[in-house]
Amino acid sequence: MDYAEQKVSEALRLSGGNEAKARRLIQTWLYEDSRLLLELTRPHWNGIVAYAVDRAVARAKRGDDIEVRPASPRKSGGAKSAKTQEGFGKEILRSFAAEHAAQFGREQAAAPVGKRTASQNHVDTIHLIAAKSKKKK
Repeated sequence: MDYAEQKVSEALRLSGGNEAKARRLIQTWLYEDSRLLLELTRPHWNGIVAYAVDRAVARAKRGDDIEVRPASPRKSGGAKSAKTQEGFGKEILRSFAAEHAAQFGREQAAAPVGKRTASQNHVDTIHLIAAKSKKKK
């Protein structure tokens, strides 16, 4: 990361401390400097690869150009583990396709992914509040 840090410092110096200009300068350098590209992206490789694989699986499920065969369940986990993993994968794909999907690194600020149904106790409480507010009128 020393090389990447030096290049970032150089970009800031060349841009007069303007962060936006420094970012644009670094982005232009990425086309010519593969070492800089690799060092800046290395911490994010797992996420990048997972995203690429998820997109390929989604294309295959839609019937687009590639074929992906589902992996057989592991012997240690059995069918229940396979169903759990499949549900987890579907939930991840839904989060990418959702209108208000969480952005990488900002998951805490995002809206909840799944919809929850209200418990019967919650519904009863709402009806009780509504009934009492009608009596006041």
